[in-house]
Amino acid sequence: MTSGTFGAPVRSRLQVNLGATPPPAPGLRPFSDADVPPLAAAMWAAYRGTADEADVGDLVGAAHEIQLTLNGEYGAFLRYASFVADHDGRPVGATLVTLYKEEPLLAFLFTAPSCAGQGLGRALVKATMHALAEQDHDTLSLAVTRRNRRARRLYDHLGFIEIA
Repeated sequence: MTSGTFGAPVRSRLQVNLGATPPPAPGLRPFSDADVPPLAAAMWAAYRGTADEADVGDLVGAAHEIQLTLNGEYGAFLRYASFVADHDGRPVGATLVTLYKEEPLLAFLFTAPSCAGQGLGRALVKATMHALAEQDHDTLSLAVTRRNRRARRLYDHLGFIEIA
């Protein structure tokens, strides 16, 4: 399913009320600028072969998207709400969160395919939700490709609802 405009994927906007969110699971850590190269590799691996592949294009494009996020292209980067998951001493997943139009936005969530299905995505989003609630934010929004059933199941399980 595409929008009909240059084959761009159709996305839904989802939102969750934060409320009381438990603290993050052990093993997650705050994002660091030194994470950009290894996270770019994880992002590219996660996006390759999916409906979202064109969003990053290749490894260089993934690094560029992460840098754009850090530089405020999608709103002010919220470092305190952005987390990294490591496996065997290397970053394999992350949440990158911004403040877009005065509202927290989960700009990116990804985990390397080699670590998929282990709960890292869920743990990363929960850590983000907790950090935002601690800073008195009420909601977290995101955009997800409608064909990305796996991500949509995760967000549904976490309490996100479609708002647009």
